[in-house]
Amino acid sequence: MRLASNFFNKRKTPKNNGEKAEQKAEDFLLSQGLYFVERNFFCRLGEIDLIFLDNQTYVFIEVRFRANSSHGSAAESLGKSKLKKVRNSAALWLQKNNKMNFESRFDAILFDQTIDTQHLTWLKAVF
Repeated sequence: MRLASNFFNKRKTPKNNGEKAEQKAEDFLLSQGLYFVERNFFCRLGEIDLIFLDNQTYVFIEVRFRANSSHGSAAESLGKSKLKKVRNSAALWLQKNNKMNFESRFDAILFDQTIDTQHLTWLKAVF
């Protein structure tokens, strides 16, 4: 019952580091047994980078990448304002998709310095 198929899940070639980090995070989560639902959900309240299903729980993923630490780490870039936007966007997505009765959680995939799985940190239920 994998929701992502080659026909319906065509990926464009990543153009920047943000897109590359999202693609690497998506590949990693698929390898961990989660089911892909949607990428880059935009609404008036904000954006959700990735949405997955982990058993019966919808997982809203924020992907962060920091090439160097001069402006802080990827984890430090998760500010209150960003977290509020993700939370509000997720509530709208759940409502729009008739999934209000499902469990949900908010995870973050962080990359510091390099976009590869050796530099990937997966924070579950981070906010």
